[in-house]
Amino acid sequence: MIRMRYACLLLLLLPNTSLMAQNGVKFGFRAGYSLATQYGILAPDIPYTVDVHYRQGLAGGLLIYYPVTESFGIQQEFLYVQKGSGEDIAMKNRPIRTHTEYDLNYFEIPVVMRLAFLRVKNCTVYSTGGFALSIRLNGEYRLSGVAEVKGVPLAFSNTNKIKNVDIFDYGFLYGAGVERRIFGKRCFFEYRFTIGWNILMMTTAEGEDPAPLRNQDYLFTVGLYL
Repeated sequence: MIRMRYACLLLLLLPNTSLMAQNGVKFGFRAGYSLATQYGILAPDIPYTVDVHYRQGLAGGLLIYYPVTESFGIQQEFLYVQKGSGEDIAMKNRPIRTHTEYDLNYFEIPVVMRLAFLRVKNCTVYSTGGFALSIRLNGEYRLSGVAEVKGVPLAFSNTNKIKNVDIFDYGFLYGAGVERRIFGKRCFFEYRFTIGWNILMMTTAEGEDPAPLRNQDYLFTVGLYL
């Protein structure tokens, strides 16, 4: 049922290709490197300390560019993006240390405004900004740690699928890129930063409250317009 909903959503978003060709609309694709983490609001009286790490992953997919003027256009994208984070947690008043890894994989649908502001020979420098809807495809968390019981360290570990976290994630994005014609194709390199605004209640150790976290992602991609 969920896969059927994804397919229907994609069909609704795809425009009429014959009309696009008449208006100079371009298809393209991008692929690259995702450097993701998660962040939350830490109150001063919490009973633990947190050290956050990045998840390194992949990102890529298709895009459609709608030119409005010579320098400005709107871009619709359909991407697969790997997000998540690593968390090292130490309890202040209890001899427990844990390491948690969150792996979240999304189908992301950004709508991006693109503005070219500098042209040097055959290179164009542009900025981007917009928003994105992300749909979680799957996820997994891995928990490991050490707890001292009467002075004896005991190791523990656990791996489970992420099921009770909100399937949707919404975020703002901005970035910049450089475009250049290579062998007659418009190729580009782009940096993008995406920050989620809804809170995801991430699973923690059994018996502990979920961690309220937001996604944050840095994308470094290359691509071209066909």
